[in-house]
Amino acid sequence: MVQDFINKNFSRLLIFTLIFGVILYDTIGFDYTDELCSLLLFVLFLKYVFSTPHWEVNKMFLVTTAVFLFYLCYSFYIGSNSKAAIITDFVVQYKPYLGFFCVYAIKPVVSPTYKKLICEICIVLGIYLLGVGIAYQISPTNLNYISMHPSRLATSVSIISLLYLYCSDFTQRDKAIFILLMVVGLLSERSKFYGFFIICVAMILFVKPSFKFKLNIKNIILCSIVLALVLFFTYKKMNIYFISGGDFLGDDEKIQDSIARAALYFYAPDILSDYFPFGSGFGSYATYASSVYYSPLYNHYGMDGIYGLSKHFGSFIADTYYPALAQFGYVGICLFFLFWGNLALKALRSHKFAYKEALMALMIILFFMIECTTDSTITHNRGLFMMVLLGLLFSDIRHIVAQDKNKKVLSSK
Repeated sequence: MVQDFINKNFSRLLIFTLIFGVILYDTIGFDYTDELCSLLLFVLFLKYVFSTPHWEVNKMFLVTTAVFLFYLCYSFYIGSNSKAAIITDFVVQYKPYLGFFCVYAIKPVVSPTYKKLICEICIVLGIYLLGVGIAYQISPTNLNYISMHPSRLATSVSIISLLYLYCSDFTQRDKAIFILLMVVGLLSERSKFYGFFIICVAMILFVKPSFKFKLNIKNIILCSIVLALVLFFTYKKMNIYFISGGDFLGDDEKIQDSIARAALYFYAPDILSDYFPFGSGFGSYATYASSVYYSPLYNHYGMDGIYGLSKHFGSFIADTYYPALAQFGYVGICLFFLFWGNLALKALRSHKFAYKEALMALMIILFFMIECTTDSTITHNRGLFMMVLLGLLFSDIRHIVAQDKNKKVLSSK
């Protein structure tokens, strides 16, 4: 009975979050939709936990929560920023992981009826986003009418495409529709989306259930071609952020935007060295909270004079995610990549048993690895939805692997 309640209400919450927490989020202008959805998801989690005889809680969830609480106490101890800034940043940074682990814990199952409905909704939303993309191509100012940025268009397309693929039967027709939905995102003209699009198409076309993730000539050639295509479309941005570091000059706002991001990358190693080994703490660097409650670090490192990073105009402070890892030091960086590496390994190991789910999980992991270079998507509404979908995929993987083990046990008797 409890699981039926969770399954039904999770599916409803998933649809609600997709429409109002992703697609219409900027248009509506209600900034707390994702927090509301997170709260409702947490309520479902509590309902599940208190309904189990031993109050089951995932160990990895407890470890992750303990790490965040440690950094919260550490931030208060060193006075990384005001208490309001520290608490705000703690909530923002913890939210996506809470979404992932809550879904993974409650083991929701989306019924065939809801899956069919979600597929239909995704197609309708895809047509809507196609209209938005065409309007953007006609005149970029058209997006102002619905308060949408081109990057939001790209991530929204990624979300509806992956959600459609998850809820579909994964037939050749469904794969073709997935690719067609992804094509809509090309209208956003975001270089990182080009890279993600190439990777997704390559994985759909070439990574089959029989595919072996090992080092051989065939895989090396395939990966080299995909990597070359990704670099071709993303080299300009990578050069600005990681190679040249920006020249810190320019009058065009797009150039200035890139300069601000490059500056955040440029000063991150200094912060890592000065605040070894645990970083500068919550609300101190390259985050939303460090912009609203202006962090003293920007003055200390002379960044307050850079366009988009000043106290009175800090719009570009939270435009990346990797530099924000300086808040958590070398230890935090290791833990961050350990978390994602662990998920990637789990997906790879289950590829033979749960082909569709493992493939999609790897796509979402790569999505975040790419997005984190030039956006803090992981801490936003779109990042929360992707983490929820990722939790759903790993919940399915766990169930499929468990079923396979049971079959082997029964067959051996």
